[in-house]
Amino acid sequence: DVRRHVTATWTNWAGEQKCAPAGIERPTSEAQLAEIVRRAAADGRTVRAVGSGHSFTDCACTDGVMVDMTGLQQIVGIDQDSARVTVQAGVKLHALGPVLAEHGMALENQGDIDAQSISGAISTATHGTGAQLPNISARIVAMRLVTATGDVVEVSPDLDSDTYLAARVSVGALGILSAVTIQCVPLYTLHRIDEPWPLSETLSRLDEH
Repeated sequence: DVRRHVTATWTNWAGEQKCAPAGIERPTSEAQLAEIVRRAAADGRTVRAVGSGHSFTDCACTDGVMVDMTGLQQIVGIDQDSARVTVQAGVKLHALGPVLAEHGMALENQGDIDAQSISGAISTATHGTGAQLPNISARIVAMRLVTATGDVVEVSPDLDSDTYLAARVSVGALGILSAVTIQCVPLYTLHRIDEPWPLSETLSRLDEH
């Protein structure tokens, strides 16, 4: 059964955004997620999904139904030939990395904090580092989306390119992501060097670095 929880307030990761949802739902399957949305629609309530609450904005705040995606963290499938992985939308980046590494794969880019859920990172256009590297959402090749009516739709550039482009960074406006397929890259290693530099030298060599 769907586990229901009521809470006085919800606070984001940084602690500066708070809200008082009518209730918090924690689905553990796509079917449960769809039923939650259908029930909320029938009750005339709005729905907002939340991953790790990492965004500094109030995009997850609601006085309606909050859907906590923590219970949807399964790895659905890994295709090493195409270097693609399909995961439930609540998977956290810090959990996904080691699984990909076991299969010789990695995300092309991500930020310096890995607490986010994959769906939150996609929906809010979380970026990483590198002028030539796109953000995480640019490497999503397919999605499953639960719409406001509780219907589940497949989204990909082949099926509907406009919907696909809109859904990648929709901040939840088109529905709730239940699963995503990510285009990965071969496993690699980064070497990080931290050095203190005088301000004058830092500024004078800024373009170089």
